Parts: sequence; structure tokens; C-alpha cells
Amino acid sequence: MSDHTLRARNRHALLAMLEACGKKNFAEGLAHLTEDVYCDWPYRPIPDMPDSMTGRETLKAFFEQGQADFAGLAYEVQTIFELVDPNCLIAEYTSHSRHLPSGVPYSNQYLGIFRFEEGLICYWREYINPMTIKEVLAAAH
Repeated sequence: MSDHTLRARNRHALLAMLEACGKKNFAEGLAHLTEDVYCDWPYRPIPDMPDSMTGRETLKAFFEQGQADFAGLAYEVQTIFELVDPNCLIAEYTSHSRHLPSGVPYSNQYLGIFRFEEGLICYWREYINPMTIKEVLAAAH
């Protein structure tokens, strides 16, 4: 498979994952991840969460619980950077939502580093502003 074809396939998987997960359709979105996907957050968005997780089902449970009080995150991708390795992408994206119990708006910015195996995301490092989440949750109480 050519590098161009690999990049296109991987870009499609990334965009489909973010679109579905942004609508809280985690089963569909996370189907674009390998079963043993590794995900980490160098700056944890919630202090008591682990800084990394392994496994599609682990991430699904985390997202379902963590986003239960939020409307869909409605991710918008600003930029995708293609790297020398066609199985790696860096993406800048945002989310726009609201905290359902309080009605407080929520928006955040992300930078994700993604690696792919056979067209599925096998590694996801996400940089997120944890202060934005803290402020929304504090305003809700």
C-alpha cells in the first residue's frame, strides 16, 4: 500500500472516530481503535484519573462515565499534520459542549498524537487543558 493510501486511510479513521465519539456514539467511534490501544494524557484532565489506559473497552467505560454529564463534545478538527511515517498523524482539534446538570458551556482545545496499525488507532496521546474542565466543574457546583 502506498504512503498516500495509508495516510488517507488513517486520516479517515481518525476523523470517523472523533465524529462518532463527539456525538457520544462510543461503540462506533472506538471501533476505529485496536483492542489493545494505549492512550495517555501528559496533563490529566481530571486529577483522580489514571495518566494512561490500555484497551478499547477500558476507554469506552471511561468515556461513557466521564462524559455522562456533558452534551456531545462536537469535535472540530482544525489541522492534521502528516508525518514522515505514514502511520502517524498529529491533529489539532476543539470541542464545544455544555455541562448538562448546570448548563455551563464547555469548550476545549486538544493536540493528539496518533499511531495506526492496519488502519486502526493503536496509540493516542492527548494534550488537553485540564484547567478548562476544572473551571466548568467548579462553576457547576
